[in-house]
Amino acid sequence: MKYAYALAALAAVVAAQVDPTIIPECARKCLQDATASATSCKDGDYVCTCQPANKSAIQAAATSCVVGACGADVALSPSRL
Repeated sequence: MKYAYALAALAAVVAAQVDPTIIPECARKCLQDATASATSCKDGDYVCTCQPANKSAIQAAATSCVVGACGADVALSPSRL
């Protein structure tokens, strides 16, 4: 459950297009791939990815990848957000 909250926060940052360097490099491909596979949103279409159904789909699709690529310590780090 903690991973889901961490990923929701990461997805929110991506959706809001805040400073992209806030997203750890290890998570970026996971989020891009999850967006492509779980939604019809185009890369960089933050209005689309911010829609609740799309955000949930991205979160579900990216969680294990982000934790696997970054480790739990980075995935759960509030200093990244």
